[in-house]
Amino acid sequence: MFRVTRAEEQAVCLMMRMGILARQVTLAELAELESLPEPTVAKLLGMLRRSGVVTAVRGRNGGYELAALPADISAAAVIGAVSSESAFGYPCRDDSEPACPRTDNCGLRPVWQHLESRVTAVLRGTSIADLIARETSACRDPDPLWALDNE
Repeated sequence: MFRVTRAEEQAVCLMMRMGILARQVTLAELAELESLPEPTVAKLLGMLRRSGVVTAVRGRNGGYELAALPADISAAAVIGAVSSESAFGYPCRDDSEPACPRTDNCGLRPVWQHLESRVTAVLRGTSIADLIARETSACRDPDPLWALDNE
């Protein structure tokens, strides 16, 4: 079902921290603020940099900063930077093994596909700025924040 790996969650948390700080930050500072080992932060920042989500400044006064405003970076972009798989892994894909006996005519597969598209839409429509600002409002009632198109 829907799962977010530890690396994906850590990457989102790093991006949120960088969005809150709104300045260049060192790897060591991020590791300390997020209580993560420096090698883990280095690996994640490398992935985020290669995906163009963060930029790196080399040298004595170097560090990392967001490549865009927090409002312009989606949760999907961050998760995609550290994972090659969909966060929503429904069990009956066309390429699933072992082969499902109902692959030719399955009423469940469209449901999983629909749920995956909804999860993807929410992740694409949720920015780092949203994640920073929304905790109190999301705790009250998340439906207005992520309203479905056809409701």
